[in-house]
Amino acid sequence: MFRSLIIFIGLSFSLVACSSPKTASPVSWSYGSGSNIDSFCTTQATFYRQGKTIFSYPGVGCNAGAPHKDIIERKYYWAGGGGLPTTGVPVPDKAVIEMVSFHDRKRYRIKVDLPADLTQQIQQRYQINGRTDQRNWLYFGLAPGGYYEVLLKGNMLLVKPDRLLTRGIAEEVTDDWYDKKVPLSRQYGIDAFRQRIWCVI
Repeated sequence: MFRSLIIFIGLSFSLVACSSPKTASPVSWSYGSGSNIDSFCTTQATFYRQGKTIFSYPGVGCNAGAPHKDIIERKYYWAGGGGLPTTGVPVPDKAVIEMVSFHDRKRYRIKVDLPADLTQQIQQRYQINGRTDQRNWLYFGLAPGGYYEVLLKGNMLLVKPDRLLTRGIAEEVTDDWYDKKVPLSRQYGIDAFRQRIWCVI
């Protein structure tokens, strides 16, 4: 009887162990910014979840927009680069991105609420030519005039089309104390860029 009791307890423990939920691994995502007929600097990137800041940095990524040759030849498409690693950071539900437009000589702030099902969208996987891809790259594109689009792109750029999450007109940043002291054109060499690019198109 004692042996039967030990076996029963062992089986019960095994069932509990097998049925306990596994710890969910963090959802992998990344972000980037760019433009289509402009050069730019990303000067701030902050992400939130449930009202709390989960990731923030004062960015200094500049001139990662469309290649100068493509701007001159009027090949307009979203181009740009990635941001800092987001390993272990939860999927955000809100983002605030600040970018300087060389074309407009202005600093813009993109403030967006991200879809409630963004995690599910990111986790969906696709088989393309024997390779697995997923849309887990949040891309913030800023065009002259402040028009922006937030896209969800494929990690390996295999899955198409890009998914448009939201779009709108960014607000101009006018409350930066340093901008009032030093013009944007001096901070980022905007005048030299404009002379090299815009005077020939």
